[in-house]
Amino acid sequence: VRSFKGFLVNSYEPISATLNNEQIVIHPASGTFQFIYDFETFTIDKGVTVVGVENAENFRQIEKQHYLFEHIKPLFVSRYPQNQYKDLIRWLQIIDNPYLHFGDFDLAGIRIFLFEYFQHLGDKAHFFIPPNIESLIEKYGNSKRYNNQITHFDTKEITNEKLLELVRIIHSYKKG
Repeated sequence: VRSFKGFLVNSYEPISATLNNEQIVIHPASGTFQFIYDFETFTIDKGVTVVGVENAENFRQIEKQHYLFEHIKPLFVSRYPQNQYKDLIRWLQIIDNPYLHFGDFDLAGIRIFLFEYFQHLGDKAHFFIPPNIESLIEKYGNSKRYNNQITHFDTKEITNEKLLELVRIIHSYKKG
């Protein structure tokens, strides 16, 4: 019997939700997160975008990246611990809210998005790509990361033009 199910949520602004038919507010104090165990009964307002954060450090300090999400009302979710991500996928399939993947800008991050999220969520899932991604990869990209990941990546599964452009940029700089 699996006794520990669910996933972590975080927010830098209050998010109204319902859990087990009771109104709650998601707004953890800085340095803490909330864990949603009964995710089958967890719902959020329709105007909220679920943002999946791949990187644990980003999830912990999401308020420092507030400027990236000013155009949406985000509820941040974590794919860690990794064995819990299937609960997150099941919940995302239940709700109608859009999903935005805030992953690493490398081939492995794109692969995680494609095979852990997009394949289950389809067109309600999108990969967050900042407008200045090319200059970010050029300036901060890591060629060792690229070289370690290139052998495990195939673009045949990608149909989204924005993702294909990100892959083109990663390949052109040979960095991620």
